[in-house]
Amino acid sequence: MVRPLLLGICRSDYKEAARQRQGASQFGHEVVGEVIAHWGKAPFEVGDRVCLDPNRPLNRGTAFADLMPADGTEKELTEALHWVPRTVSLERAVFAEPLACAVHCLDRVSQALGGQLSGRHVLVVGAGIAGTLIALSAQAAGATVSLRNSGMDKLEFLRATGLLPPEALGQDEPPRPPPEAIVLATAFIEARWLRWALDAVAPGGAILLYGGTQQEDRFAEAGIELALDPLRRREGTVCVHWGQKPLTVAGSYGTEPSCFTRGLRWLAAPDATWALERLVLRRIGLTELPVELSAGGPKPRPGKVLVVP
Repeated sequence: MVRPLLLGICRSDYKEAARQRQGASQFGHEVVGEVIAHWGKAPFEVGDRVCLDPNRPLNRGTAFADLMPADGTEKELTEALHWVPRTVSLERAVFAEPLACAVHCLDRVSQALGGQLSGRHVLVVGAGIAGTLIALSAQAAGATVSLRNSGMDKLEFLRATGLLPPEALGQDEPPRPPPEAIVLATAFIEARWLRWALDAVAPGGAILLYGGTQQEDRFAEAGIELALDPLRRREGTVCVHWGQKPLTVAGSYGTEPSCFTRGLRWLAAPDATWALERLVLRRIGLTELPVELSAGGPKPRPGKVLVVP
């Protein structure tokens, strides 16, 4: 039994509340909580702090609650719940799951490029929480980072946090020289941004599909035919030609246990590089959650809303 201490609202929670999300429910998964009781061969002790990987098999309740039951084999519990050191503050630890997904996404970028990210130029499209964490992870891996967003409000919010260099932030102007990899981390992957990425990426580069997709989503232009949803969810890789440019288009979905380990190690760093508490827009109580989720899909505003049970 886990007592949630702090929760983040994911854009997938907004989508699920608005019935815009396909696939299995992950409602209420960005959580850092405390184990308050266990039975059988549980791999945790009472008092341990844990976060959750919602893509691993586990019989659980939502973390948007006073208590979250979690039931499974010892192996299932070990793979789905990750131990959080108490040296990591709650307001950083609550970002552990989306950060692990960002780390995994950058692993997929490395695979698509056939090498390490250090010294490469990575551009991220979408300055929401996911895009910001992917950009920060790429920066930590030694890449040169650019972040693009169609609206100015999220860019201005990020400039105020100081987490990324101001020169890395922009709207829809492609950076020069062309980036070797572009990650599409918008709420939904739109054809216009995929077309923009195909134009902007360097020859031999990679485009990663990270943002939301639905079953019917297709891209068919200039000899390229992509079924976006299975490409993303099944983490496929496709080699294409856009004009004369050979490119790789790949998908990223979910994460791996090692990504939580790396992410939590970064969050424990004493410097301001990972001061993700600066991304918190506001805090609400559980009783305010239904109103927060009732506006019909992901919010265009910047920052993360936290839930304090």
